[in-house]
Parts: sequence; C-alpha cells; structure tokens
Amino acid sequence: MPGCAILIDQPYSCRVAKALLPIVLMVVVLGAVAGLGVVLGLGGAAVLAALTAMFCMMAAFGGALWPDLKLLAWFAPAVVLAGAGPRLLAEVSQPAAIAALTAVIFLTSLLPALGPRYVTAAVGLGMASLFGYAFQFTGQTGNGQVLAAPALAVAVVIVLRVASGLGDPTKPTRTAVADLLAAPEPHSPETAVRAWRSDGRRHWIGQVLDGTLRYRTSLGLLTDRLQQLDDGHAAELTALLDEARAEAQTLADAVRAKQPQEIAGPVRGPLPTGLPGQTARVVERMRAGLDAVRAAVTERGSKALAVHATATRFPVELVLSALNPRSGQFRHALRCALGVLVALMVASLRPGDPLVPTFLMAVFAIIQPEWQASATRAWQRTAGAVLGALLMGLIVLVAPQGAWLVIGVVSMMVGMTFQQSKPIVFNACMVLMLVGMYSTTKHLAPDRLLVEYLAAIALAVAIGLLFGFAVVPGKRRPSAEERISAAAGAVRTSLTRLTDPVTEDEAAQRKRGRAVVRRVNDLLTEPSTGRETPADQARLAEAAQSMGELLRGVAGLLMHRAAVPESADTTAAALRWVRDAVDPAATPDPDQLAASTQDADEEQRLLIDALAEDALRLRQTL
Repeated sequence: MPGCAILIDQPYSCRVAKALLPIVLMVVVLGAVAGLGVVLGLGGAAVLAALTAMFCMMAAFGGALWPDLKLLAWFAPAVVLAGAGPRLLAEVSQPAAIAALTAVIFLTSLLPALGPRYVTAAVGLGMASLFGYAFQFTGQTGNGQVLAAPALAVAVVIVLRVASGLGDPTKPTRTAVADLLAAPEPHSPETAVRAWRSDGRRHWIGQVLDGTLRYRTSLGLLTDRLQQLDDGHAAELTALLDEARAEAQTLADAVRAKQPQEIAGPVRGPLPTGLPGQTARVVERMRAGLDAVRAAVTERGSKALAVHATATRFPVELVLSALNPRSGQFRHALRCALGVLVALMVASLRPGDPLVPTFLMAVFAIIQPEWQASATRAWQRTAGAVLGALLMGLIVLVAPQGAWLVIGVVSMMVGMTFQQSKPIVFNACMVLMLVGMYSTTKHLAPDRLLVEYLAAIALAVAIGLLFGFAVVPGKRRPSAEERISAAAGAVRTSLTRLTDPVTEDEAAQRKRGRAVVRRVNDLLTEPSTGRETPADQARLAEAAQSMGELLRGVAGLLMHRAAVPESADTTAAALRWVRDAVDPAATPDPDQLAASTQDADEEQRLLIDALAEDALRLRQTL
C-alpha cells in the first residue's frame, strides 16, 4: 500500500494492512451498494444488489483498466440476465427456470477454456446466477426491483473499476512483463504476452517484452548447456548467468515504475575465453536482449505497435476444438450442469429455506475439472462446516443472542482474509455469519439451523463428489508419462507437417490445427478415475499448460503468415527450430533461432521469441 511505511513502522503491520485493504474495500462496496439500493427504492432487493456486487468484483479486477472494461462489457449484461432472468422466469414456470439456470451453469463452466482471465469471471457469473435465483427476499419485491438489483451492482462496480484504474491504467501490464523479466526460473510468457496484447499493444512495452523473451530464451539455452560443460567452464558460465539475472532484476524494477527512471549502466564482466561451441554467441544474444529492454524503458514512447488485422484474430477454432465431448473442460461443464440440476430439483422441494443459496453454491464450488480438486473442496467444506458448528454452539452457550449477528459479521470479515490460504477457516466463519444472521433476523432456532446447515453441506458434498467423478471402464489407462509422451509426439508431428514444402490452403491448415489440438487434449485430459496420484496430476497439468501455450503460439505465427505471405520462409524456419526444441533427443541450434528472426518484422519477431520461450519451457517439462 503506498505510503504504508510512513504510517506504520513495522513491516508485519504493513503486510497486515495490505491484506486487510481488499476486505475493507469489499465491506465499503457492499455497504455503498446496499445503501444506494435503499435510496433508489429496491427494498429487500438492496441486499441482493450488494451481494451481487461482491461476485462482480471477482471479474472486474484482473488486469489493466482497458482489458477489464472490455471484459465487463459482456460480463455486466450477462450478470443482469443470469442473475434476474431465471428468477423472473420461475414466476411463470419453475421447470423452465431450472432448465435456463442449468444452461447458464453449463455455458459458464466452459468459459475457462478461453483463457485464465475467464476463470474468475466464470466463478463470479455462476455464483451470481445461483444466488440471484435462490435468495430469499424480506417483504414484497416487484419484478422491476429484481431486475434493477444486479444492474445497480454492475454499475457501481464499473464506476469503481474506472476510478481505481485511472491513476495508472497500465500498471498490471507493466507488472506482468516485469515479472517475466525478473523470474529466476523458467516462466511462461503467456500472461505477459496476453496482457500486452489486450492493453493497446504499446510499442515500448512490446519492445521490452521482445527483449525480455530474447533474454529468457538465451538464458534457457545456456542453463540447459551448463550440464554439458566441464566444471571450470560451468563455473564461469554460472557467474555470467547470475550477473544477467541481477541486471534483469534492476531493469524489471524500472519497468514496474510509473514514470521513467535513471538506470545505472550494466555491470558486466568480460566474456571468458574458450567457451565451447556457440556458447559465447548465445551469451551475446542474452546481453543484447537486456540492452533492448534498457533502451525501451529509457525511451518509453507512447505509440502503439501497428499489427496486421488478420494476425490479431484469436484462433477461436483451436479453442472450440478443445471443447469436444472428450475434452476435460467439456466434461467438467456437463458434470457441473448436471450436478447443479440435481441440486436445483432438491432445492425446489424446500421453498422458502434460507439455506438454499448456500447449498446451491456449495455444489457449484465443489465440482471441479479434476477429481482430486473436487475431493479437496469437499473436505474443506465439510471440515469448515463442522468447525463452524462447534464454534457456533459455544457462542450460543456463552454469548447473548443480541451479540450473535455482530460476532458472525466480524467473523466473516476475518474469514475473508483466509479465503485463499485457509479455506476451512473461511467456511467455518461462513457458518457463524449465516447462523447468527438467520437466528437473529428470522428468529430461527440456532440448534435447528446448525443441523440443517450440516445436512445441506453433506448433501452438497454427496452431489458434488458424485458428479465430480468420472470413469471410463474397459481399457487400461496409460500412465501420465505415456500420455505426455504421446501428446508431445502429436505436437512434433504437427510441426513437421507445417514445415513441409507442400503448401496447403488456409482452410486445410485450420482443419489440421483443430485435429492436433483435439488429439493433444484427448491424450492429456482423459476422464479421471480418482486413482491418479497428485504427482501424476501435477505433471499432466504442467504438460497440458505448456503444450496449450505452445499451440496457441504456433497458431498466432500462422495467422501472421496468412496476413503477410512473404513471411512464409521465416515462419517455416522458426517452426523447424521449435520442432527440434520440443524433441528431447534433438539439440536446438541457437544460430538457427537467431537466423529465423533476422528478416522478421517487429511483430513476427515478437511472436517467434514468445514461441521459442514456450518451446524451451515445454522441453524442460518433457
């Protein structure tokens, strides 16, 4: 928090203040939206507006200002329709409302396939739709108030997002690029590249990114080469790499800064004599990448990089090809929709139950793409519910009834600080808040509420685990290593075909690209049986991420080739280098990589450098 060192002397207190800042902001937003709702005559729907704003904030703060506003351009109307539509439809036909809400959950669960930025948006949209459908109003509430509640929520969140980002709108983009530059270990460039592309493609940040990728590609090649050198040369090269990492850290701090800063000249030792092979040239390329970063940070021009319109199109076909019935994301969306459908049918048997929203959102939260993740969520919900019930029982015995609601609200504020680090504590605090609120405002018996809450969580866990579990019987499941090896083979075969001299039209290339993505997706995301170890799942997840990013990079390079046909030879040379880099039996030639970018335009060079970093990261994974 800016100025924290002036206000609070102890570093621990500063960290606590930073941790509490989002919670305080959330409480202020909830109170402001609820107050506006009362002033505007929403009545009981004012509470719905406040809580919907909380779900909207999950999607509104994930990047730079302009990309976040572009996301909110579709997210805001989606929240209004999904939050109010099924509830209004239920007044005409409850089966139709349940069907509509099930469809919303299915589509929402597919959103993460579009990229990491859509994960929190999907969670927020799903939670808002379930909560809007099941929330119990106090008093009479008209249809106009039901529709106005989510509309007010998204309006306030948009205003807040604009106000918070105007001071330094590009800070998240600079931070993503600086984090890539300063990362000590192999680091995916996907986040930084996507942040730059979505935030106006500023030329100087693009130059920083390009220099960063050249530096990191060379760093990866040299790190790989350390294992092939004798002890003396390895020690000399290690000193050079440590020197480069320190320089990169200094430059990263300058990239993060809002205003240009004076940067001290690089402190570099002479190149050792006698480095074998191409090692010295790779070191020079690594230093040239850092020099490019230094020049771009110093100049900081304001213009945007001119790119070809065809090359900027996201390869939607490649994303859609991963959403076939055998893909993990599609199966997750189907399981999630079916699980929520069963939960909605169960909830329809208990109209007016204040715990229905909690029950529905618990089912939605428990069902995860992987079995192990679903089991973990189920354990966290169960343990938190039991712990919260025990604490609430103690509070009932020792505290007066008038203090229950205050204790619940304070507990929830404390619990929100542990939402990510200790979800069991967060879930326990949720019990204290709900039971304290309903026993005070609705005058319900706390002991009965606790029993009903535990029963609702138990049923949610049962439904979540049932639909979070999938089995494909009748065949031997290949091991994680076999699946990764087969998927990597499919990628190498595809790259070989792409560099063949035989030309294909764009439609044929797209068709073959979809087939490769589908093949890789089928190999890496076969239905989970719950028998895989966490280590297997971690390897598969890392391989899937690396191959997915590599294929997206290949698609981007091919899109550029389609826009600039004269770049075909450069593209083919780059793809041949990538093919060798992802083959553990081959040794990637750094001179070949440098040659492939020699005649490339600025945009194509950035695409190739990002692809090279993806390829080296995948090579390490393999």
